[in-house]
Amino acid sequence: MRRFPPFAAAALAVMLTAAAVPAHALVPADVSMTAGPVSSVVSVSPDVYYDEASSTYFLYTTGSGRGGPPAPGGPSVGVYSSADGESWVEVPGASTPAGPYSDPSVARLPDGTYRMYYAYRSGTGPGQPCSGKQLRYATSTDLIRWTAQSGTLLDDLGCGVPNVVYTGSEYRLYYVRGGEGLAHGTYMATSPDGLAWTPTNTLLTPTDMVDPSVVQISDGSWLMFTADFPAGKSSRPFFQKLYVGTSEDGIEWDFGAEKPLHAGPPNEGAFDPDAVVLPGGGVRIWWSQGTSADTANIASGDVTVTPSPDPGPEPTPVPQKPAKPTVTVGKVGIKVSWSYPAGAPAPDGYVVQVKTTKAWKAVAEVAATSASIAWVKVGARKGKAFSVRVVAFIDESTATSPATRAKRTR
Repeated sequence: MRRFPPFAAAALAVMLTAAAVPAHALVPADVSMTAGPVSSVVSVSPDVYYDEASSTYFLYTTGSGRGGPPAPGGPSVGVYSSADGESWVEVPGASTPAGPYSDPSVARLPDGTYRMYYAYRSGTGPGQPCSGKQLRYATSTDLIRWTAQSGTLLDDLGCGVPNVVYTGSEYRLYYVRGGEGLAHGTYMATSPDGLAWTPTNTLLTPTDMVDPSVVQISDGSWLMFTADFPAGKSSRPFFQKLYVGTSEDGIEWDFGAEKPLHAGPPNEGAFDPDAVVLPGGGVRIWWSQGTSADTANIASGDVTVTPSPDPGPEPTPVPQKPAKPTVTVGKVGIKVSWSYPAGAPAPDGYVVQVKTTKAWKAVAEVAATSASIAWVKVGARKGKAFSVRVVAFIDESTATSPATRAKRTR
């Protein structure tokens, strides 16, 4: 749900540094998915990390990948590898912490090491999926051997299914919460270092959208893959479907008409999605497919993102002609006033020009639609006629009004 290839990957640099993200990300117009093969690995909450250095996919599974809970005292997270992301083999010598852990989420840190975040079930009891879970983590330098770290990062992880994303400037935790006045769905917490977390109480998804996996794609926009939580899920079997939301910033999300991205075969659910952005910008997704945690197999598919059309740069505004000015002759000078077309692009300013002989000369520059100009600037002698016009300007574009004839009588 959050794996990031090495920072040297130029194609994915946009995912890792805020400076590389376009100032105005385009939200995709359409996201579709083509399902691929279903593997023999049995698991829920799969997490896939693509290691670009070795061109290897690593799969982390809940329940050691064999279905059901782990053996007493045994590891709770299985480790598999693959060259193509479809055929998986268990990694020899891999080790993960033993205990009531589930829902792994692997993130690469700026120093090149790795963290595996997971849900720790501190409490037990049936019918309490949204209580008794904490966020904890383990570390690794090779993606294979993991060491549990002491301490609890978040005391209340709600329903769990954590998905940690490093944006280049902060860490974000997407996870499922519900109850105690909160609608059931996906929420977020933030952290400057991935260790001290500040939860928010803002629901990011429609109600009952769960199991989030969030990625930032090459144009700077974000995708969130989720599953629904249908009514009557407490009964078996239950059949979930996959959905996708889009976002410009990874915080405010649009799930459109909530049309499913993918539904499993007849009588099989699709849930616990996990997405990865690959070198070159392609997006792949894995999920659990089946009717229960004991029988679900890991499936995969390719995601196609159709971007919204680029509207291009905003057109440069062009000024419109001011109306023919009104000139009031006074003892010490003239007052010039005019109007400007309503709804036209607002000009940066106006230049009042006067012609007493053959050439126009600028006598005032103002921001309003009137100007008072002394006779010394007008340059017209008593009893002599002159012309006045107004030029509106925006940057280097100009529009000139018709001229008004007047005569100095004082």
